[in-house]
Amino acid sequence: MSDIHPESGTTPRSGHFLYFSPKTLVLSAALVAATLKIYCAATTFGSCDVTIHARFGQIIDTAGIDYMYRADRHFNHPPLTGEFFGLLYHLSSYISPPTPGGIPRSFPFLLRFPSILADFFAVLILLRLREKTGAPPVWSLVLFALSPVAFMVSGFHGNVDPIMVCVLLIAAYCCVEEHVLLSGIFLALACSIKIIPLFLTPIFFFFWLHRGQKTALLFTIAFVVSCLAGWSGALVDSPTYFLKNVLGYSSYGGTWGITYWCVFLFKAFQMDLSPKSLDRLQPVLIALKALIVVLVIALAWLRRKQSGPEFVATIGLAWTCFVIFAPGFIPYYLIWMAPFVLLYSAIWYAVLTAASSIYLFAYYNIMSHGMPWNASDPSVPPAWNDWGVIPWLVAVAIGVGALIFGRKENALSSVQSIGLTI
Repeated sequence: MSDIHPESGTTPRSGHFLYFSPKTLVLSAALVAATLKIYCAATTFGSCDVTIHARFGQIIDTAGIDYMYRADRHFNHPPLTGEFFGLLYHLSSYISPPTPGGIPRSFPFLLRFPSILADFFAVLILLRLREKTGAPPVWSLVLFALSPVAFMVSGFHGNVDPIMVCVLLIAAYCCVEEHVLLSGIFLALACSIKIIPLFLTPIFFFFWLHRGQKTALLFTIAFVVSCLAGWSGALVDSPTYFLKNVLGYSSYGGTWGITYWCVFLFKAFQMDLSPKSLDRLQPVLIALKALIVVLVIALAWLRRKQSGPEFVATIGLAWTCFVIFAPGFIPYYLIWMAPFVLLYSAIWYAVLTAASSIYLFAYYNIMSHGMPWNASDPSVPPAWNDWGVIPWLVAVAIGVGALIFGRKENALSSVQSIGLTI
């Protein structure tokens, strides 16, 4: 009889053998990644967003969130994130007083440290999902923990997006555990950090509606009340600016996906590419937004009966729809979909991670004028847009694959149902 352990593949030596449990392997990878991110955050300045968020924090700390919305139309964050910037600026100013016209030396690290913790906590949630459902496979969790994409965004960039992703993952996990009120509260919290998870609301709503009208009502009340509480700092004092700056934000068109190809054709036919001429893309941007909403609602309805990892996979497919048809895009947005695509397909996640890593490396390397990275230069021309074709095509492949295999699964289910009826 063989003494080879089925999971470790190791053989005993002198009555003992080395065996690392899957949980130990994943946690070790997550700790290594967190250490590297902390080192990067402590030794670099980060992207231009660090300077922008420090300026937001300084104004909010001095004059308040209402003044921030009125003073700068580029402030497109919910009030909770704005107050977070203000708190970080106040704390960093106390730790390391800034020079005139500068920012506190500790601010870049303090801004990135919560995102590093969020990445680690996301790994813990995925481990809990694996213990409960058996998915995803261990190798993919190790890859997720060591993801170069997460390293570049959390360790270098300097934003709150990884925190939003972690909170959204908690909301999805609450659905897996059938905690209706907590799912609504955490989804609202994610929408209070970044507004983008709002487009995923139909997936959560139809999931709970399938489990009963009363359950769906409880989810709706928890979500709406929590959202209003999270947004109250802006809705009370500056609702018009909040709706315009935050809910009306469209990112940067012409740099990604379908709008990128539109600009590509403009160049090929030597058409005018001035900002005024690009206004002709506005109908396309509106149509793409509407298409994303329609696709997500359809996806939510068709997959409302799914539970466990399949429910989280539905969120991954919704993010895929968003990435394919997004009218505007910034490279680090790719972390939004990462854990959800992982639970949809580990193989596709590996391919997407490789493609996204190439894109983000080109982005930060160009912005930082090559290695070693320290600080991004916002004046650099966006030569990284061409690299975005790689992850965009991967997203298209995921969507096409889901459409083809989803139809086959539906056809097989129909045949089985007919057979059982007969």
